[in-house]
Amino acid sequence: MATLHSLTVRMLALLAIVGAGVRSHAADAAPEPPEFGAIQQVAYEGDIVLDPETSVAEPIPAPLSNAPIIAPRSVIQDAAGMPAAGMVESVSAPLDGMFIDEGFDEMPFEASSGHWFSSGGWYAGGESLWMGRSINNRRDIVVDAAFGVDPQTGQPRVAYTTYAQPFNVAPGARATIGKSLGRDYLDRDRSIEFVYYGGMTYSEVSSWNGVNGGNSLVTPLNLLAPGFNEAGTYLSTFNSDFNSYEWNYKLRRRLGRDKVVMSPDGRWTKHAERGWLPAIIIGPRLANVNEDFALISTRPGVPADEFGGRYVIHTSNWLLGLNLGGELISQNEFYYWGLRGRAAPSLTFADTTQFAAGINTTGTGPGGTTSFSDAETKTAAGFIGDLTLFAGWNITPNFAFQVGYDFLWVAGMATATRQFNLDDRDNDAIDVGGQTFYNGLSFGFNGSW
Repeated sequence: MATLHSLTVRMLALLAIVGAGVRSHAADAAPEPPEFGAIQQVAYEGDIVLDPETSVAEPIPAPLSNAPIIAPRSVIQDAAGMPAAGMVESVSAPLDGMFIDEGFDEMPFEASSGHWFSSGGWYAGGESLWMGRSINNRRDIVVDAAFGVDPQTGQPRVAYTTYAQPFNVAPGARATIGKSLGRDYLDRDRSIEFVYYGGMTYSEVSSWNGVNGGNSLVTPLNLLAPGFNEAGTYLSTFNSDFNSYEWNYKLRRRLGRDKVVMSPDGRWTKHAERGWLPAIIIGPRLANVNEDFALISTRPGVPADEFGGRYVIHTSNWLLGLNLGGELISQNEFYYWGLRGRAAPSLTFADTTQFAAGINTTGTGPGGTTSFSDAETKTAAGFIGDLTLFAGWNITPNFAFQVGYDFLWVAGMATATRQFNLDDRDNDAIDVGGQTFYNGLSFGFNGSW
């Protein structure tokens, strides 16, 4: 047995010496092999694969004469087990029997988190809003005296109120422009942004005629006001608008590491993994709400300088507060969905002006004239809050289309229909207990550059 083993060792040594001579002769006769910029397929005689842990004392089978020796696996791979830099695009040259037929669907183009999402230094968004508004608080402003009073309730049988009908949906806009401040030490995105939210204007017109065309309309706001009582027609108008301005600082988490995918043609590409992206939003917010209400009385066929009344109320509210909010997005490779909410406890700077003028020289009803104007201001606590549910699709690396549903609540302000003081007996007529609720659809885009 020892003799057989010794003979085997000697034959292997002899083969190694002969192989070395052949390689030396081939090297002298053949031109220099071309440089290889990527890993090449290495074929070994006898299908023996070179192992970096092979002992140098053991005989090593010779590779084919023109094939370069492959580097150890520990050299061509990094610590994470991925191909080394510069070798991703041509990892392997497929064997003849492994070529892909033309027309084979390849992997999607690269959509990595570093190049696909928020890749620019600036970003902007524009959205169209279509929002409805809550109706006014209920208050009787006109009564038809021809129907009398309900004996059980003591209330007029026919009364017209500020409650009226719901407002029509009004268009508005939300525009955002922001600047990226880069990443912090925890690899979170930082940015500052300006947001305009508003443009919604609501209006309503209502009118009433006395029963059978008679002059039976009176106003419970002041039953003694000349030009307002025993009228034949009443007309009321109402207008309201909303605008908001924000300056926010946003801190948002980034997606985790991309996954590296090899496509059927042998190329490697990066693709973003789905993840949750929470964000914190903080900054000052300024909102403005203006309202106007008018009540006009006339008698058909009677000139305005003989009978008529006009009562007008204007309120203006500036709410200054601090936005405290957040955002949570489920980010996928090509689409996302999530919600955004902000609450801004505020100071309300409210003011109201009122004007009334009436005349009745017909001899029917309270006669004479009435006229007054009044103005008041007040500072009180207010609140602004909004919530958006949204979803979007990334059309390009720097552009996404988005749709959503929005809720907006403004409280602690002077609304026009809470300020009635036609008799001018309340010297502090301003009431800042009003609130308004808005909701509706939004759609638009987000982009970066």
